[in-house]
Order: sequence, then structure tokens, then C-alpha cells
Amino acid sequence: MSVAALTVVGFRYVTSVHEPEESFVAEQWVSRRAQVQLNDPGCVRGGMALSLIRTGALLKLTRVEVVGLLGAPDEGAAEALRYGLGQCHWDWRQSLLVVSFSPGGNVSHVSVAVD
Repeated sequence: MSVAALTVVGFRYVTSVHEPEESFVAEQWVSRRAQVQLNDPGCVRGGMALSLIRTGALLKLTRVEVVGLLGAPDEGAAEALRYGLGQCHWDWRQSLLVVSFSPGGNVSHVSVAVD
């Protein structure tokens, strides 16, 4: 394996979510919000976020439908809503589920980002 390929694999490993996928349960998602705010919370919602992304469960939903399912966002703007996940990467920064909207108002992309 080349040095470039090893670098790419290493980068993806370090920047990916290190939490097993967990079935999304709306009540658990909402109830874990307070835990995300704690100091050193761990990856509280990361497994459920991975499930939402893999299944495409949020794609094409409206903003109202997303908020109805996930609860109030931690941050929000016209183009995206952000939900705290806890610390899901190898550093101490918070991870976020980012739900982006198309100009038509429906979810166009869902991803995990580092704050």
C-alpha cells in the first residue's frame, strides 16, 4: 500500500465517528440532549446520528418535520440545523449532526461535523 493510501486511510480513521451505529429512537435522542451539554460527555448521540445518515431517514423532510422528530436544534440558520452529539472524534471537540436544507426547504444533506 502506498504512503498516500495509508495517509488517506489514517485521516479517515481519525476524522470518523468512533461509535457503533445505534437504532434511532426519537425519545432517546431528545432525552440525551442534556447529557450532550455536560463536560466530557462522550459520544452520546453519535450512534443514532450514524443510523439517520445511513438510512436517509431525514432526506426530503421539511424543517418543521425535522424539528418535530429531533427536537429543537442547538444551533440553526436558514440553510442548516445543528444538533450536538457529544465528543465522537479522537479530539476533545464537540461533534454535530448537520441537517442542511435545499432552497425549496427540504433536507438535502445530513452529515457529522466537528465543532
